[in-house]
Amino acid sequence: MRPLVISHAACGGHAPENTLQGVRTAIALGAEAIEIDVQASSDGVPVLMHDSTVDRTTDGEGAVADLTLDQLRALDAGGEPVPTLAEVLDVTKGKVLLVMEIKQPGIEERVSRVVTDAGAVGNVMSWSFLPKALEGMRAADPRIPCALLVSAEGVANWPAMRERALSIGAQGVSVIFLGIDERITEDCRRSGLALYSWTADQPDQIARLIAQGVDGICSNYPDRVVAALANA
Repeated sequence: MRPLVISHAACGGHAPENTLQGVRTAIALGAEAIEIDVQASSDGVPVLMHDSTVDRTTDGEGAVADLTLDQLRALDAGGEPVPTLAEVLDVTKGKVLLVMEIKQPGIEERVSRVVTDAGAVGNVMSWSFLPKALEGMRAADPRIPCALLVSAEGVANWPAMRERALSIGAQGVSVIFLGIDERITEDCRRSGLALYSWTADQPDQIARLIAQGVDGICSNYPDRVVAALANA
């Protein structure tokens, strides 16, 4: 089976990351899934932001968790406002899978509520490096599939990471692309875990992952994944 084309940070290679412009660009480029980073404002609204602070990607300063939604919306995120998760679901529902990376533990119920209110339970999944966040998502709504993100350090402790994913009821793992090899691929197959990769941007990297048989390739350049699949 061909891997899912997953656009990273909305469409980080072609648009300001984690913005509605990026989401629309990813869809236009043929992405089948869009990965975004989710945190909550100080007044409890799930928004898109990768870092714990707004300093790098906006013209503002401060921790996301310390700013209200109105304060976040007033910021310039590369010519775009900071979007809410609800706004993104309005664009993606029924078109592509929305992969929500939970960056901030404790917001799982709020995220689940937004997804339910949007009628998008069948159009999302959640990823996180934080097992507790995935446990929270499984508890909030077990209909939303989850995948444990695995870093290079996690690859070094691979059998333990696989067991951790299984123990929290995850449906998959998302592994740094450099760490994916035949052992991890086979272990996932035997365990019934979907195997996703992050974040491969170069054509040779993408081609290797296709040959490896991963279930999804997350890239800042989804168009490159689309092109590689057409030539595979």
